[in-house]
Amino acid sequence: MWTWKHPDWPNYSYDASLFTERVESFYLAAERLTGRIEGMSGANQTDTIVDLMLSEAITTNAIEGENLDRDSVRSSLLKLIGIESSSPANPDDKASGAAALMVDVRRNWNQPLTHDLLGRWQTMACPATRTSLALRGTYRVDAMQIVSGPYGRVKVHYEAPPASALPEEMDRFLDWYNQTDPSSQHGQGLPGPIRSAIAHLWFETIHPFDDGNGRVGRAIADHALSQALGRPTLACLASAINEDRKSYYAELERASKGDLNIDAYLDYFTKTINKAQDIARAEVDFVLSKARFYDAFADKLNARHERAIARVYAEGRKGFTGGLSAKNYAVITKCSPATATRDLTDLVDMGAAIAHGAGRSRRYELVTLEASTPIG
Repeated sequence: MWTWKHPDWPNYSYDASLFTERVESFYLAAERLTGRIEGMSGANQTDTIVDLMLSEAITTNAIEGENLDRDSVRSSLLKLIGIESSSPANPDDKASGAAALMVDVRRNWNQPLTHDLLGRWQTMACPATRTSLALRGTYRVDAMQIVSGPYGRVKVHYEAPPASALPEEMDRFLDWYNQTDPSSQHGQGLPGPIRSAIAHLWFETIHPFDDGNGRVGRAIADHALSQALGRPTLACLASAINEDRKSYYAELERASKGDLNIDAYLDYFTKTINKAQDIARAEVDFVLSKARFYDAFADKLNARHERAIARVYAEGRKGFTGGLSAKNYAVITKCSPATATRDLTDLVDMGAAIAHGAGRSRRYELVTLEASTPIG
């Protein structure tokens, strides 16, 4: 039996005391993360926020099987926050929509959820295309099932409430969500990670849109965490979910069936929220490391060095898989193979890069400077 058919729906039951330590860890990590960012220069703060939104925009779409162009998303993010980008304009509606969703959720963290706001987020998550028949900005009018398998052997993983029930279901969800806002008179006492987890599960159970439910649902989870902190969250929730996508779908499926006890689901989601903080800390450390690198070597780099290094850093904290080779250095900088090899050797000699391997398999990795290295 689907949980929305349970006589007590939507009164989820759980033991909040089981997650006290994780809730405390969430708030402590969030404070430390904010402190690290507030200690940065203004330019580094902006770089960090953009990198965090960029990572989440790309990853929340990757969870749904959509791969976005990193440069297009970054260019859209910079434009939305009022910064000119050197990247060429790219009419990629999916990248623009993903960036717009990240920025809008961040800007509206202290606003109540409404039908219109959710509809706007859904249109950002699902740009119009000539081949899509999905309704945009409004709730679905047809039945919704999540299935897998070939025709004739389809497995139904989930069946959502009928379209006729959506107005009542969404009214009830939004009433609960806005009444549990920590800033409201009713909102005290429900820990942020618990509220975020319940909001995400409840919304996904209703599954009100034709498309984009996962992305909007994760935006709601971020919105709840932000309201708990009193500022936009820095946690990389989509990135944490994406590291074990199978568990994410398995826990949602399990929590959508049977009784309304969600202790197992809350165990998964609160753990994932704290993992999201760890990922965000790694992203912050990446930006700090990049700043230290340029502080140490900027005056020693030639124009080709600068172009290649900027391209490596644009890939994010995981950089080029396997390292930078002479071949892809030559492609990035449009130079000859001999010049590429000479430039990379110069980076090693100045201490800016480390070489691994030999011959055609030789790869170069930019150094990561320790925190003790001064930042200008």
